[in-house]
Amino acid sequence: MDLREHSLALISVVVGLGLTTLLGGFNRLMRRRGEIRWDALPLVWALVALLLVNNYWWGLYLGKIAAVATTNVDAYLLALAFPILLYLICSAALPDVHSLHVRGGNLLASYFAESRYFFVLIIVYVIGTGAGTAAHAGAFHMDEHMWMRLVIVSLCLPLLWTRRLLLHWLAAIVVLAILVVVLFEMALH
Repeated sequence: MDLREHSLALISVVVGLGLTTLLGGFNRLMRRRGEIRWDALPLVWALVALLLVNNYWWGLYLGKIAAVATTNVDAYLLALAFPILLYLICSAALPDVHSLHVRGGNLLASYFAESRYFFVLIIVYVIGTGAGTAAHAGAFHMDEHMWMRLVIVSLCLPLLWTRRLLLHWLAAIVVLAILVVVLFEMALH
């Protein structure tokens, strides 16, 4: 097993745990579906988390992720930050069933109570992947993907402080659209 395969194995475990947590959280919500006042907004953000993982996997497959090209421990530990952030994003994407019980089963109320942490993680992840891409390329280029990252950060940053439903929906739809575009671009390669 060479360094690339070894790196991919650990990254796969960490990202796989994130997906397991995301899907397990959705399963727990579905099992208590009669006790929950549903709202689509947290589910859209959970889909965003799923697409972030999917885009990361495609990037690994296409060799665009620097995590598999590391040659020393320091660079590898830094590159491992992205799968760990994806795990945390997946873990924070859906409200916990126990916190839902405290809020009367209201999915939207739980979303607003817990979403700040989720958006901090997304912002750190998007900025980090942008910095990682620039470092991997050897220079910073304001290309289409950097503009998309800038839009995502610009939309998610105000969500840390506001509960305006329209703004949360706008950000969710635009971020979802950006991730779908990126995914299809990668699929075409």
